[in-house]
Amino acid sequence: MAKRIALFLLFLTLMTAGNFPAEAKKGHKGTPLFDLTLFLAPPPAQDSDETKAELAEILQVQKSRTPQMVAAAQADAEETGFNFADVLGGDFNAEKLPLTAALLAKVHEAEGDLTDPAKDYYHRPRPYDFDSRVEPCVKESKSFSYPSGHATGGTAMAAILAHMVPEKKDALLARGLAYSEKRVVGGAHYRSDIVAGQRAGVLLAAGLLRRADFKKDYEKARAELRGVLGLK
Repeated sequence: MAKRIALFLLFLTLMTAGNFPAEAKKGHKGTPLFDLTLFLAPPPAQDSDETKAELAEILQVQKSRTPQMVAAAQADAEETGFNFADVLGGDFNAEKLPLTAALLAKVHEAEGDLTDPAKDYYHRPRPYDFDSRVEPCVKESKSFSYPSGHATGGTAMAAILAHMVPEKKDALLARGLAYSEKRVVGGAHYRSDIVAGQRAGVLLAAGLLRRADFKKDYEKARAELRGVLGLK
């Protein structure tokens, strides 16, 4: 609960901040909202005690993960905001919510634009590329590990959906944290990748909601979503 509250308070603080960052790295498929490396500390060195502890955590989870945990990690490996249907209900789907689907797709695209340059900058190898004992149960990625794009996107979508449906704020933020945790279960990320991704996700959500073009689409999607959910 404390972590969810801290993330949401950071989100609200950024939403009201006077000077949100605009500097961006170039050279990728899209222009990121801002330079994420200005807001993240470097990842732990690969020979550090912290990385050793993070690898130990991944290997311990690997030993204890059940078929149900594997299935959940694989399901959440798909980057879609409709993973939150277990919070918002069966009507939360792309067919009934085309405007919401389009908005979430824009969040996903913005996440890639934001995290790809940072991943290349920090150049941290994936756990399974660094240590052959790690056996991922999710699809392997060719991108670098820090920060986690899944944690960034999942946290951003959780924050934006919580902004749209504050009645379910706590459950949505909890689901966003659970979504991030699945990347450790899957063997795809270190713990510090997840923490950095969660911070990046809050920054991304706040940045998007300060853009006039995104906010216009957001308002339409919000009305659509609340109407389908039967909320005033």
